[in-house]
Amino acid sequence: MLLLSIPSYGFPTSPLLIIGALGILVALAVYFIAYQKYFSSPLNKELQTKKKALLREQKEINQKLEEIEQDLKNLQIKK
Repeated sequence: MLLLSIPSYGFPTSPLLIIGALGILVALAVYFIAYQKYFSSPLNKELQTKKKALLREQKEINQKLEEIEQDLKNLQIKK
């Protein structure tokens, strides 16, 4: 029976590789945290603009809904 040996490699233990890997992890963590903080910040102008637009749209939709409800009441009274 012929057994083929499968090469296995040990994890590199070079201090430069470990420091580099930790640096990449720290950079990703900083990027993620900064991204989350920016988009949930009250100083984010995009968020403020979007919120104002959505509130304005909600107000318009509520006014239309009230008009439709009033029209329905008027139709029920006329019958």
